Order: sequence, then C-alpha cells, then structure tokens
Amino acid sequence: MPEPKSQAWEGLERQASRISARLRRTVEYAKRLGKGGSALKEAAEFYIAKSFWLNWRTIAALTGPSMDYLTPLDGRIMSFREFMVEWVGAQFKRQLEDYGIELPWFWRYWEEETKWWHHSFELVMYLWRRTSNIHNRGPTPEERRWLEEKYPGWEETFGRFWDLYAKNYIEGRPPLPKTAPLLCNMCQLPLISVKPGRHVVIYQKEYNGRLYNFCSPVCMWIWEQEKERYAGHMTYVDRLLAGKIKLSPEAMKSIERLWDEIIWHMGYTEFGEAGLDATNGAWALLYK
Repeated sequence: MPEPKSQAWEGLERQASRISARLRRTVEYAKRLGKGGSALKEAAEFYIAKSFWLNWRTIAALTGPSMDYLTPLDGRIMSFREFMVEWVGAQFKRQLEDYGIELPWFWRYWEEETKWWHHSFELVMYLWRRTSNIHNRGPTPEERRWLEEKYPGWEETFGRFWDLYAKNYIEGRPPLPKTAPLLCNMCQLPLISVKPGRHVVIYQKEYNGRLYNFCSPVCMWIWEQEKERYAGHMTYVDRLLAGKIKLSPEAMKSIERLWDEIIWHMGYTEFGEAGLDATNGAWALLYK
C-alpha cells in the first residue's frame, strides 16, 4: 500500500488546487470574452496576463517566505520555486493550451523571478517587520545550506545581508529601518533591490506631472494599459510623504517614535499585532 501523504503535502495540494481553480475561472471568463471579436479577444488576453501576474505577486509575497524561511526544515517537502513552476505554472500552461491561448509575453521573466524575488522580499519583510502582522525570523545555518542547495547562488546574493542582520543583532543593534520603503504604484509591494548578478532596475513613468514607480516591467505594463484607472492612486508611503497621514511633531524628532506612530496608524500595537522577531534574535546568536 502507498504511504499516507503528510499533512504538509496535502496542504500544498490544496493550495495548488485553489490557485489552479482561480486561474481556471480567469481563463474561462477570458475565453468567453474572446468570442466577442478581436477587441474582446485582446481584452481577454490582457485580463489573463494581469490576473496571473497580480496573483503571482500575492502568492510570492505570502507563500514564498512561508515555505522557504518560516517552515521548519523537517516540514519542507519542496522549495517554493518547485511548487510554483512544477505545480502552479505547469497547470496554468495546460489550461491555456486546452483553450488555445498563448502564454503571457512575460512568461520567461516570471520563471526567472521564481528563483529570486521572494528571497529579496523576505529581506524587506524582515527589516520592516513592524509594519506587518507576521512575526518573522532569520534563517539558521542549516536552513541556509538548504536554501543554497535549492537555489544555487543564494548564499552569494542573499547570505551577506543576513550576515549583516545577524551582526547587528549580536552587537545589540536589532536591524530596523530608518526610512520608509518605496512601494510599487501597481502591486503596492516594496521595490526590492537585491537580485542575482545585479541590482533590480526601478521602472518609472511620468504622467500628468507625477512620477510613478514600478517594481517590474510587468507591473508598469499593466499600469500603462489602465493608467486612467490607477493614475490618482497613492500608496501608503505616498500618503505619508504628502502629509495625508498625520503624525505628531515628536515623530519628526525620533525614528523610533516615527515608526511607533506609523504602526499605531495601521492599527497595530506591540502586543502581538505588529510583527516582531519570533525568536527575539536567537537565530542571530547561532552565528556568534
């Protein structure tokens, strides 16, 4: 008899099934649009591409760090990239083939992003952990060896940043930011700057006298197709810099007070809502 599947494996299957079902509904809806002529066919193809990309951003931001960083080593049955490419991506490709629809133009770019984007995002998420409600931590030496095995070159690209975070903790200076992150005007996620081989390019567009920033050519492309819809939107940081989020005079004198007021405005407190280091820095002491 085959061995029973682990809870972790069953959980991944359920998640892949939910993602696949969501994308299948998108494809089916777009296919119906496409039957209305060339204009609707073009709109349908855009709808598919946009839905896939924004779903990818959400999945990579939430599931990527959870699978590759926050799941204990003995509970990891595959890497996040393996999950996305072999399960989610493969199913999506089959769905498009079944309906005779071509892959989005950015498919190769997406495949490359599965190798690095969520690692870079985890660096950002840990540093700005107080602005989320996820208690985070850094990787242990054993987990770093696993990451290097699954993502060759991880240590060279990302390891040095975790070394710096650990060094700061050991020296009594827990790593916390002194600036606000620059957010993408499309997906609303931080513009991350760590990528294998080079720094990430910040994509920008000027429209009606305002400069818009994007994390990728895909987010910029989506925005360009519907610029009238998104042009007036301001990210949280945009509103902060524009003075639409009211802070006290004391916040301008102390970075600690500034971040306190930002998380209070978000509705978080230090008592279990604002993200903290889940180990209180114990992971960093392993490098002492």
